[in-house]
Amino acid sequence: MTAPVIAATEGALNSNQWRIAFVMPADSSIKDLPAPRDSSVVLVDKKEEICAALSFKGRATVELATRNERELRQLAYDLNYTLSEEVRICRFDPPFKPGFLHYNEIVIPIIASVGG
Repeated sequence: MTAPVIAATEGALNSNQWRIAFVMPADSSIKDLPAPRDSSVVLVDKKEEICAALSFKGRATVELATRNERELRQLAYDLNYTLSEEVRICRFDPPFKPGFLHYNEIVIPIIASVGG
């Protein structure tokens, strides 16, 4: 499996405010990566965080991603986890691969757990 391309938004998945992230190899350092040519592209070294994740198959449409986000939020709620408003859709497959074969994940940072 390849590293995912991550689309993240704060709030609803039908938002028009998205951040796109490309995961670099673990042994990469920001100082070793080429400088972006576009000033709107920013290199960020993300810290570790604990997230809830749910994998799903199929082309990651807003409808399919929203359905899986709701399921993940319900599972987290049932287990007494509080999740961030941020939602990430992680896509692992190239666009030319047939949609029904796509592997994706909904990933949401955990901000608290109660009684666990």
